[in-house]
Amino acid sequence: MKNYIKYIGLVLIGVACFSCSKILDPEPEGQVALEELLATEEGLITGVNGVYAPLQPIFQNTMVQLAGRSSDDSWTWRKETESDIFNIDESFGLIQSTWENHYQGITRANTVLSRMTLIEEFSSDEMKSIIEGQCKFMRGFYYFHLVRFYGGVPLILEEIKSPSEAELPRASIEEVYAQIKLDLKGAITLLPESYSGGAGREVGQATKYAAMVLLAKVNLELEEWEAAVENTTDIIGKGRLLENYADNFNGSSENGPGSIFEVQYGGETAATTTTLRNTFAPEAFQGGAASLPTDDQLNGEGGSLSSGYGIVQEYETGDKRFEITLADYNLDNFLFPDQPKGSLKFVNKYLNNIDQPPSQSTWNYPVIRYADVLLMRAEALNEVAYAANGEAFDLLNEVRLNAGLPGHDATTLASQEEFRLALRKERRIELAFETKRYFDMNRWGILEDRIQFQMDIKGELTFPAQRLISHPITGKPYFLYPIPLVEFSNNANIQEQNPGY
Repeated sequence: MKNYIKYIGLVLIGVACFSCSKILDPEPEGQVALEELLATEEGLITGVNGVYAPLQPIFQNTMVQLAGRSSDDSWTWRKETESDIFNIDESFGLIQSTWENHYQGITRANTVLSRMTLIEEFSSDEMKSIIEGQCKFMRGFYYFHLVRFYGGVPLILEEIKSPSEAELPRASIEEVYAQIKLDLKGAITLLPESYSGGAGREVGQATKYAAMVLLAKVNLELEEWEAAVENTTDIIGKGRLLENYADNFNGSSENGPGSIFEVQYGGETAATTTTLRNTFAPEAFQGGAASLPTDDQLNGEGGSLSSGYGIVQEYETGDKRFEITLADYNLDNFLFPDQPKGSLKFVNKYLNNIDQPPSQSTWNYPVIRYADVLLMRAEALNEVAYAANGEAFDLLNEVRLNAGLPGHDATTLASQEEFRLALRKERRIELAFETKRYFDMNRWGILEDRIQFQMDIKGELTFPAQRLISHPITGKPYFLYPIPLVEFSNNANIQEQNPGY
């Protein structure tokens, strides 16, 4: 935790310039003393932009590996199998960088919240609320990731002015969630429904609706079904599904009606662009994507967990999302040269043939889409009580019809369990490779069974069940990554590692 002190003195050295559509641009503009930078409303606005900045590296790499390859959707043929086969220990570099990136955002949010209390005048009460609301939203967002990855973590809520202030013990999972809810409820009361543009009101920042959806996600995670219904009620109808599924990802509809919250990319450096094209689609079509979709036709061959509940086989005939999400590009099969061209599928969702170099895509990353909200509410309604042909059916069918598929009714889904399974499948397809699947399987308590099935096909692998806990709120079996090893040196008060490490 001591490592975070260095970030405080540099709060936002690089987010002084932005446009209305792209609010993050971490190009260094020169270091400014913290007291001077955050002594004005303008400086606080710059500080808020820096609270968002860690989202860029988190969604460039962290989420793809820790919440992508660790699901049953994705696998890698390369030797980067740590998260894919759950062979991770506390010294794994990505575990440390993930911890650091999230706490970097948290400590920045704490600093802005602390410093804004020293400013006597704001241009308006609205701007003061926007600054406070965004910091609380982002702090809740970062802690939501941390608690799902690591379980209970140190709960830092004040500006860090000395190393000892960062050396806190781990809070319990229940305590972390209580703080997340407090932050998000505060953000809901403080944030506007939309932004018109201009300094501090850039389109793409967190809104009231983003905070409501994130709170509903917390409710789903904790199986608070009635609360999830309540927290999605006012959002229905405030967005819409995009007729062309590809427009959610190709930069043409950024921060539009199909999206609730996005990571804002668009700079000119590697730090402000994404590398998802390289991660998924073969660079320059020369073969060799780092992550591939699971495919039962591979029979567990080619690399790590390539088969078992393969996502390629999950798509129904006529699903318009299939060719947008997956493609073979008619390439030689670099894993199995004896197979014909086009026999290997790649993830096509983030392929950007426009930006140069290809490794630096400026397209935003959709973190929360409107389709996700519809499916969240449908799940919660069904868990409260199955209602034949009720609102949950309408919400599920809205997503299916938009994808070119027939709707369900009480004859095809005749029970709560049948609806539950159909809903889970629809979430998997609609949100494929958007780093949702791992979190979903973990909260549903099915992660071990699904991954062990893949491991059985591969052979000689066993899911590390000793790393599961009984979730203290839901009681479901729940997988935790390890607390980074270096943090036990940085903070002696952490003391306890997660089980199995």
